[in-house]
Amino acid sequence: MSHEASIYEQIAEGIATYAGESGDVQRYIVAPAILEMIGPANGKEILDLYCGAGYFSRRLASLGAKVTAVDSSERLIGIAREINDRERFRIEYAVTEPTDLSVIEDSVFDDIVCNMGMMSIRDMSGTVAELARLVKLGGRFIFSIVHPCFCMPDACWIRDPDGKLLYEAVDNYFSERWWPSELVSPIRERSKIKHRTLSSYVNALSARGFNVRRITEPRPSSDVLILKPQLEVFDRVPAAMVIEAIFPYL
Repeated sequence: MSHEASIYEQIAEGIATYAGESGDVQRYIVAPAILEMIGPANGKEILDLYCGAGYFSRRLASLGAKVTAVDSSERLIGIAREINDRERFRIEYAVTEPTDLSVIEDSVFDDIVCNMGMMSIRDMSGTVAELARLVKLGGRFIFSIVHPCFCMPDACWIRDPDGKLLYEAVDNYFSERWWPSELVSPIRERSKIKHRTLSSYVNALSARGFNVRRITEPRPSSDVLILKPQLEVFDRVPAAMVIEAIFPYL
């Protein structure tokens, strides 16, 4: 094996995709970090943007939230509805583009979440503008993304001759572009995500009135590392970032 390979090829051996419902990174690292940041969900009105097949929507609903789940993929919404027909959580579904959420009234949601979906959005400014319309004053937009400083088209892991990971090399951080990635769900029609700098995300939020309050770079817990030792690499280099932005009172 070459000492240099794509970051995903090197570290994803035996690990499901990040956004897949069975994905270890998603289930054991990213989702717990978002839920911790959300805090108590009981009784809240929450929008799950880019809900995919509905895994995170069901997690939120199981905690007592009233969830509206939207995605641009009719196929994925169909899967989510079919699963929820059996589980009967309090979830409403809609197929719509993130830049046009006109099916939803203004100032409805206490929180808006987007779990590993912002990288698939083409018009980030237009999307954030819609979210500013939908969130209540004092409400929050909480979203996770693959870590923009490490997961990018030209990132690679360097190994020694025995295959041990030595360090990670990154390059062309400022080159914002689409790239084929297995980090998105294999059942999602789009197979590409867009690398954006951290400042692009923060500035897009600020331009529409959101204030970034917290950023976390979740790591696997010691219990998770015992259960899933293959995730040890993410205790050294973060796989994802979770951002909390407040839509403040005037």
